[in-house]
Amino acid sequence: MFENLSHFYYNRGLELARQDKITAALRNLVKAVSYHSENISAWNLAGLCFYRLGSYKTAEYCWSQSVSRSPQENAAVCYLADLGLTLAETAPYFSQITSLCTQGKYGDAARLLKREIYGRFDLSAGLLNYLGILHILDGRTGAAAECWQAALSIDNSGTATSLYLADIKKRPGYRLAALLNRLLKRK
Repeated sequence: MFENLSHFYYNRGLELARQDKITAALRNLVKAVSYHSENISAWNLAGLCFYRLGSYKTAEYCWSQSVSRSPQENAAVCYLADLGLTLAETAPYFSQITSLCTQGKYGDAARLLKREIYGRFDLSAGLLNYLGILHILDGRTGAAAECWQAALSIDNSGTATSLYLADIKKRPGYRLAALLNRLLKRK
């Protein structure tokens, strides 16, 4: 019975992930592995979803759980190797970004994040959210909005991203820029 429930929630999570509703998919995948902890497919998909959200350590945990249960012919072995290499390569840049932020150099931090980190992680809503926040702190509301729109295209069930966008759209500077863009497109 529990195995059937696990498969039901896995299939539901898979369908939501295909619809770019990553956060909603994860709710189902967590249920899938809680009903049957040997569901390798659910562990692997949960890892991929956490990866897309930028929760790399949680993705690593999911894939490690998968490999510990089934080490043979498991895609999670490759996922773990790739993630470990990418995290090792980007760790110095994350440290530099932290340093730049403590100095109030948000624009420099955003450029470094975009140039050295974002391209190494495939489609990360979490990194786009972070980049959007750095743009806001640098006074670049339009660039922040673009980041958050891109993040919603990865996870359209992301509550934090929706809140960021809703907040920025209330700002007078954003509304003025949107009006100017519409006027310029008419010409």
